[in-house]
Amino acid sequence: MDLEALRKEFEGCECGHKHDFDLEALEVAHGNLDRVAEILSAHNFPKKILMVADVNSFRVTKGLYEQLLSAGYIVELRVYDSMKVADMREVEELERELERVDGCLSVGTGSVNDICRLSSFRKDKQFAIFATAPSMDGFASDSAPITHNNFKISYPCRQPRIIIADTRILAEAPTELKAAGFGDVMAKYIAIADWRVAALLHGDYYCERVASLVRRALERMASLAAKVPAHDEEAAAAIMETLVLTGIAMQLAKCTRPASGTEHIISHYWECKKLTHGVISDYHGKKVGVATLVVADIYHKLGKLPKPVAHPEHIDWEDVKRHYGPELTPDMMKFNEPNTIVDEIDPKLVTEKWDEIMKIIDEEIPSTERLRELFALAHAATTPEQIAVDRDLFRDGIRYHIFMRRRVTIMRVLPMVDIDPLNVYEGK
Repeated sequence: MDLEALRKEFEGCECGHKHDFDLEALEVAHGNLDRVAEILSAHNFPKKILMVADVNSFRVTKGLYEQLLSAGYIVELRVYDSMKVADMREVEELERELERVDGCLSVGTGSVNDICRLSSFRKDKQFAIFATAPSMDGFASDSAPITHNNFKISYPCRQPRIIIADTRILAEAPTELKAAGFGDVMAKYIAIADWRVAALLHGDYYCERVASLVRRALERMASLAAKVPAHDEEAAAAIMETLVLTGIAMQLAKCTRPASGTEHIISHYWECKKLTHGVISDYHGKKVGVATLVVADIYHKLGKLPKPVAHPEHIDWEDVKRHYGPELTPDMMKFNEPNTIVDEIDPKLVTEKWDEIMKIIDEEIPSTERLRELFALAHAATTPEQIAVDRDLFRDGIRYHIFMRRRVTIMRVLPMVDIDPLNVYEGK
């Protein structure tokens, strides 16, 4: 990927915003595990670093620690037994360790990257990633989804300066992880539709150039669906670059909207509710992929319903609080007080723009049948059973997730038109 060409593509954008990103180097090639020290040095990365991994990523990068020491790096090492949940406690722990170094090298994917990204930003340390699996789109993100008191919030931070990956390692990653990355990218179909509707109804910032960049990433990933399960280095490199591209899109827009819509919020609801019972959720991309199929189905079915007339929403907050429970309710209510996001939308505008909303859905989101075909080719999860979400949690996520963020999505508007998304999904 030519990062400079990408920067030039966004010069003088019609949206009026100045677009840029922090990522200086993306090195994805065969044999890069043996070149990490060389690549870091070529980009003047600090010599005194904290290397963070989990047992799996440390195992598949055998020799990296010794390579860095041999190249003159002073390396403190932190290896976690497991890191499926990025929690604020780990962020604060890393912050203390980062006080002794000048940079952080995150070895792995997902939650390991997230805790390193936020702690490095908070301590103003340089940050680089060695990716071990193309499992999610957050490598180049400038935000980190972190749980605090079991409630997940996306915290603004910085992109890594450098992302390195070895196609040998990417290709040999478990199919489950690669399929999770596929599911995370497919979510962007929903994200772009929701983003356009937020601009239409609420006046949110929207950039067509950024949206077009995400659409290109979607097209590329869809074309690679059948190669996701294969141990193919060329396909693994293309998938990795596509995941990085969607992360860059978030920084170009200075928000997560190009990559995260209502499907991500549903996934967060499932995850947070499970955490309150001490249960760790499945991989992020798997959950988001399942939620993408659910939301696509609901959104397309909306067009078959009679055109509604909108009104100010009437929410039974006692019912909402009961479903969130005492542990999650305080954080949830922070997004809904003193008013909700849709209190800022004129119901007449929703009624007036309903047909346009349906047109956006048709333009941006493939049919549920087509999405299921692609998911099958990629061996990606498609059902709640495959992500260990039971029937009650699954249904509650569809109905109650909208209160977890102060964000306009198509789903968030449905209470204004008396449409229950769960009833739509179940054909009632």
